Amino acid sequence: MATNAPLLQFYDPNKPLTLSVDASSKGLGAVLIQNQKPVAYASRALTQTQQRYPQIEKETLAIVYGCNKFHEYVYGRRVQIETDHKPLQSIFLKPLHQTPPRLQRLLITLEKYDLKVDYKPGKEMYLADHLSRSFLKETKEVLVPDLHVNDIHLISHMPIAPEMYDKFQKETANDEHLQELQDVIFDGWPNEKSELLHSLRPYWTFRDELSVIDGLLYKSNKAIVPKALQNEMLDKIHESHLGIVKCKSRARDVLFWIGMGQDIENKVKACGLCGQHQSLNAKEPMLMPEIHERPWSKLATDLFEYQKQHYLLVVDYYSKWPEVMKLDNETSKNTIDYLKGLMSRFGYIDELVSDNGPQFSSLEFKRFATEYGFKHTTSSPHYAQSNGQAERSVQTVKKLIMKSKDPHKALLDYRNTPLDIDLSPAQLFLNRRLKTSLPTSLPLLMPQNINNREILKKLEIRQRKTKTKYDKHCGPELKQLKQGDSVVMYTDGKWRAGKIMQKHHTPRSYVVQTSDGRRYRRNRRHIRPTAYSENKVENEHYKNNHNTTVRKTSTVCNTSQTIDHSETIASEENESIEPSKSSVTRSGRTVKVPTKLNDYVK
Repeated sequence: MATNAPLLQFYDPNKPLTLSVDASSKGLGAVLIQNQKPVAYASRALTQTQQRYPQIEKETLAIVYGCNKFHEYVYGRRVQIETDHKPLQSIFLKPLHQTPPRLQRLLITLEKYDLKVDYKPGKEMYLADHLSRSFLKETKEVLVPDLHVNDIHLISHMPIAPEMYDKFQKETANDEHLQELQDVIFDGWPNEKSELLHSLRPYWTFRDELSVIDGLLYKSNKAIVPKALQNEMLDKIHESHLGIVKCKSRARDVLFWIGMGQDIENKVKACGLCGQHQSLNAKEPMLMPEIHERPWSKLATDLFEYQKQHYLLVVDYYSKWPEVMKLDNETSKNTIDYLKGLMSRFGYIDELVSDNGPQFSSLEFKRFATEYGFKHTTSSPHYAQSNGQAERSVQTVKKLIMKSKDPHKALLDYRNTPLDIDLSPAQLFLNRRLKTSLPTSLPLLMPQNINNREILKKLEIRQRKTKTKYDKHCGPELKQLKQGDSVVMYTDGKWRAGKIMQKHHTPRSYVVQTSDGRRYRRNRRHIRPTAYSENKVENEHYKNNHNTTVRKTSTVCNTSQTIDHSETIASEENESIEPSKSSVTRSGRTVKVPTKLNDYVK
């Protein structure tokens, strides 16, 4: 009945043509269709070699067989191919070099045809499915001339030592996970991802690129590395100590396994040698400090030197009003006396921001802050940006002193010059203009009623504009660290291994303890999470045959040297975390810290 009219019809070259193909475990079937009616049938058996093909190769071979069998009908015109193997639909859309290697020879034989491959469920492909199961016993056609598909090996494309190639084959055969994947490739992928084993579902999205050749698995042309060889491959990937991005690019170009990118990232982060030579973190977005509602509430202070004279600068956050005083000496007592003089004229303050210089980190200054009732906030050591208000004012005042014959007059003019909110520091601080060398009418010198709400609004707008401009050149905010995290800390031009002890009460600041027991406070930009220890650093150098070894950052203090106690951290209970009473050098000599330094806390 299927070979007679009206079911079977004549071929019409003016009508669309469909070639429906299917492959079973032992045979191939193909049928030409026009107007949903068959034009011609074909079937054949698979050879013993072809029966061992993966299902995707059998389905591709069915297309080759159908095109060869009906060459007179399909050559030179557009033909729609129907297949129940969905991965073939995307494979035929790819360039030849991106297809699985074992399919490339089959696809080359189809290059002369104009084919459009569409997926059709197997339950709807009655004729092709029946022909592939009730096939003729003939196997005479040479479907792929010149080279048999099963003889294609990638050893020529992967020129490695025979021992390593054998090792790959052995470990792939012993890898249970890859053997499960190989079985699916040979038996054919299911129609739904949910029907796969859970461990094989990550391969679903690129299932059409997977192939098995000579006992090895490939994703396109990239070898899939068995679990037992992944650590060895990671060592080879990072043997030149490239960065994370370069290592990933190098590996992804030739190798593949699930989770390779994360494994490479962990490998590089755990490398002590790379950790010692990494760059600083990118700048973080600017923080928006609280704007105080009145002048002389929050001050910033710093010391600077000019022509061998030391000066104390104090600037008001609200009005930008600067006060500059020449110091008799750099002691805490002298600094405190000048600050007391300012407070006697303008009143007590709420908060003072400074760096960690010995003048501000002494016990005497701590008592002064308690007596006068203000909060003393210190910036992160080696991170002057966190005391930016004082640092910027120092630059301005220094230039005024350098360029002017009379620094006092220069300061007067600066205080009386309007800021970008149309009010001068003098107007914001004293509610009036100051008389200068410029002729000024009496009404302009009279005290003024200033709308504080309008000022706060303008200050907030200015702050937002500054943040927007600054953030254009910043990276994303760095991940917060937790107590106990292993980190490297940038100090003295080097990265030292340490551990996070606690989050400091100031923003983006942490207390880090190094291997010698010392504790340091550092800004988040100077800290990187890591997985290596200081001992790993030296091992890496010996392993790479360097002529010089990495010298650990000194863990002791020589009694003849001055200790920078600006880095020693005080606990929340105002008790100092003292450095080690004694420490041992690498030569075995015991060094004690001078007791005279015990009064210095931070």
